[in-house]
Amino acid sequence: MRNPPVDLFQINTKESFSLRFADERGRPIQGWQKRFQRFMRCHHTNTQHKIDPRLPRLMYQTGRHFPGHRLEVVSGYRNPKVARNPRSPHKLGLACDFRIAGVSNATLRDFLRRTFDHVGVGFYPNSFFVHLDVRKGPSAFWIDYSGPGEGAAYSGNAHDDLRTGKADWYRPPSGGRGSARTDHAESVDDLMETALKGGPTSAAPGNGASKTATAAQRVPPSRSGATN
Repeated sequence: MRNPPVDLFQINTKESFSLRFADERGRPIQGWQKRFQRFMRCHHTNTQHKIDPRLPRLMYQTGRHFPGHRLEVVSGYRNPKVARNPRSPHKLGLACDFRIAGVSNATLRDFLRRTFDHVGVGFYPNSFFVHLDVRKGPSAFWIDYSGPGEGAAYSGNAHDDLRTGKADWYRPPSGGRGSARTDHAESVDDLMETALKGGPTSAAPGNGASKTATAAQRVPPSRSGATN
């Protein structure tokens, strides 16, 4: 099929969205932007915001790379009333936290990093999603080892952690995690809220589980490029 749709699912609102920009004959799909904007609304406040048009294009390209697997959105637009990080791109319609059913977050992380320029990619190996944002400046990549309900635990050198494999197994000790609340924590809150309501929260194979290890390396988000 020419221009096949990519299936999206919002885990909090339980809404589905069929994303594509043209039909089988190449004719533009009318009104998809407004429908996508509503799909990506802040589920806490039910408010909408203009979504940067590049973001759905990248999500569509990602979905096409993993055919037959739906994109599960954890958080899109986030109203400033609930986005406590003042630098959060979620407040500007520039970011999405999501996962892909049946695909590990590590696989998704690597695809986003090697395929797209001028993006931010945040990897949360002890959580259940990957962050993607669009930006005009150089790309950024960070790892936050915190888990549900925990403060940020940023890697001191995300690229080295990938190279050595630390990103796949590291778990900071319970007494050594940061105290700052980040948008990552808010996305985890969204997942936990969904779990309490009986929604789908299970991670894809290879996501989430990790082993305990020694002291965490942490740097402020501004050093790592983290803006989630």
